[in-house]
Amino acid sequence: MPNKALTILIADEQHLQRLHIEKMLNQLGYHRILPVQTFEEVQILTAIPAEPFDVLIINAGLAAQASGPQPQARHVLVYDHLDLAAPAGATPTLLVRLPGVPDTVNLEHFMDIIDPPGASRGLRVLPWLRELSRKPAA
Repeated sequence: MPNKALTILIADEQHLQRLHIEKMLNQLGYHRILPVQTFEEVQILTAIPAEPFDVLIINAGLAAQASGPQPQARHVLVYDHLDLAAPAGATPTLLVRLPGVPDTVNLEHFMDIIDPPGASRGLRVLPWLRELSRKPAA
């Protein structure tokens, strides 16, 4: 079961991209999400180091605009990232860089690292496999 207390900040200039990522996270069970459009908003919202966001999901174009202190977040996912050089400044606990836009699988794997599924959750069954088990044998 997802940790519903996790705070997630999504930063992308494109409204539809922010909305798409937020929807995927909602489907994974995360709802404490704040989408923003500019890097200035990211800096303002992450300026308080005592209460950092648990997760920052940011477009590499916005991350490249960093001219001052790095945003405070426990875990960071940078997407549309083509430069694989090490980032300057303080590094978060977990930094993942994707060459393209995250999809449901990428986000699920990333969130599983941050928020591992509990042992009581049991085995995860693929939807198509579950559907096969419901069909009567011919």
